[in-house]
Amino acid sequence: MESEFVDDLMHHAEEVLALYSISEPAIEFIRHNENMTFKVTDTSDDKQYLLRIHKPATAGLFGIQHTLEGLKSEMYLLQGLSQKNSLRVQKPSVNRAGQFVSEYTANEFGPCYATLLEWIEGSTLTLQEDNIGQIAFALGEKLADLHHFSRESALPALTRPVYDAARIDSAIEELKYGIEASLYSQEHYEIIREVLEYVKGQLRDLDAQQEWGLIHADVQLGNVIITNEGPCYIDFGLFGYGYYLFDLGSASSILPSELRQTLLLGYASRSTFTFDQVRYIEGLIFMDIFISYLFFIHDPDRNGWIKEDAAKVCDTLCRDFLAGKEVYYSF
Repeated sequence: MESEFVDDLMHHAEEVLALYSISEPAIEFIRHNENMTFKVTDTSDDKQYLLRIHKPATAGLFGIQHTLEGLKSEMYLLQGLSQKNSLRVQKPSVNRAGQFVSEYTANEFGPCYATLLEWIEGSTLTLQEDNIGQIAFALGEKLADLHHFSRESALPALTRPVYDAARIDSAIEELKYGIEASLYSQEHYEIIREVLEYVKGQLRDLDAQQEWGLIHADVQLGNVIITNEGPCYIDFGLFGYGYYLFDLGSASSILPSELRQTLLLGYASRSTFTFDQVRYIEGLIFMDIFISYLFFIHDPDRNGWIKEDAAKVCDTLCRDFLAGKEVYYSF
């Protein structure tokens, strides 16, 4: 059954690649999550690409980032970062029509879009690297570079997700479903709501500190590639408008506690960050955690992990955070 599923996806990849000038493609299926992803090698010249067909595996993963304007905005950002050498990113490739975003219609699921990006050769971050301390520092530096690009570039209005107080309000409402689905109790929901209301107050403070702009918004182990030149952030599929410290929060949460200060020092070396802002990072980590529940909360085949995670987060971290205790090194 699994092989038939993969064969079906490979068929879609072959059809989409016909829209591009790749004469002899060799295709490897990677995964189907927020998009269908494939590694593509043009055997005529050995160039490698990442093909993304923007059809998520579950409805909760669909968002403005999957629309035509959302994808054009992502391609615009990747071009800008590449042209200014701000960060090494996966540069987009045009199709035969000279467009960065391709339209594709499948009999099984109807119309959607596809994009083809440069493949960055390297290994996914495992935290077992011999130079993990240097990597953690560099991850902070590169986030600062991304945020500097956002601050200094005259960018047009982009069609992207927005991670603000209104997003928290909608999350508070959507998260009620978790009670109905028996993923957490009414008591735990009230704790989540109280934390998110507190975070909204923190966002008002950050509004006065010019901490708002374009963020990656999806820093996780699988989105960091270790190359010969150091770590690279990949997969800007959820990038949007948000608070810069949101990225520091998600980057912190993938690192063991003993490396988090190193990450912050790397960020501070290229920004105005001070350690007085750690309390804000804590709040934004909670925002990140609870928003991530919404991607899967309505999918019974994929939401089981939320039950254990919510119990752990609510019973310890949330209570300590609301009591004013530092929790940054406890996530």
